[in-house]
Amino acid sequence: MTFSDGHLFACSTTGSETYLWKESPTGYILHEILTSSDVHPNPLLSPNGELIVVSDDSTLRLWHTKSPTTPPSSTLTRAPQHPGDFILDFSPDGTLVVAVREDSVVTVLNLASGVPQLTIDTSMGVYGLRVIGNTVVVIGARKVIAWDLPTGDCDPDAGANLKESSWRTDLSGQQADQIFGATISSDIRYVAILTQDNPEHDHFQLNVYSASTGECLGYGNTENFALWFFPNGCDVLCASGDCEAEVWRVDDERKVLELQGTVDVEQPPEGYPWTSSRGYQVADHRWILGPDGKRLLMLLPAPWQSDELDQVWKGQLLALFHRGLSEPVILGVEP
Repeated sequence: MTFSDGHLFACSTTGSETYLWKESPTGYILHEILTSSDVHPNPLLSPNGELIVVSDDSTLRLWHTKSPTTPPSSTLTRAPQHPGDFILDFSPDGTLVVAVREDSVVTVLNLASGVPQLTIDTSMGVYGLRVIGNTVVVIGARKVIAWDLPTGDCDPDAGANLKESSWRTDLSGQQADQIFGATISSDIRYVAILTQDNPEHDHFQLNVYSASTGECLGYGNTENFALWFFPNGCDVLCASGDCEAEVWRVDDERKVLELQGTVDVEQPPEGYPWTSSRGYQVADHRWILGPDGKRLLMLLPAPWQSDELDQVWKGQLLALFHRGLSEPVILGVEP
């Protein structure tokens, strides 16, 4: 059971429903029945009563209590797979999310409706993807392929394959079993790929390629494993769980990749996927904080409070994913 400043009350049942009651002049009246995907859901009302989050074993769902019949923040519904990393990005306007998890199928989901807009069979293992403008760019072992994203309402069964791609580039000298991670610059000039010759070693090789020709422009050795391009398009951030991340710069004229120094990963430059451009934070893997530092939402299930949690922000949207679970959760956060 959960109360919110005396005006709203919510309780769950032994089934999969959560009952939301609202204060009225004649007492509390039933306002809405919210249905979860599992039994024994756990509801929590925000202090101002405008939001209710309901959790089950592996999923968080967020509703606005003023209009709870609106579909909750969506989760990607995919068949369970073995634990591993999600690769996910939002469209620039925040209306679509594009995701893949250790397979060749990329899903484009409409966040407003929760309906898949497009399913892309890339016919290759996907190591990185990024949404740039109206295009999703997918990085595989030996190639980079792009597809145009759908506009407007689409058939939920809409699909695409290699024949529907808008462009592709073959990369030189890559082996599928060596790749550890990949990303592409926002100006679509460069592709950065981490490779590892021996899984028993704790270091990687960072390779940067021309996205238009596929030529290798430079490489360097690093012990870090998280990749992201700076907004300037020529600097690559290579981070790990430590406090500092390396900054590498590619010089395509001299065809070299040079280490420029380090930055603080707790206070990274603007534009990185684990930071919100609007000042929201996930504090101690437990609370979502607003721009003013106030607690907005608590992440209830234990998996979301562990060091295995990863996050991606897009404005007021937050994508959370855990290596031990089969689906990411996307929340719409408002102060």
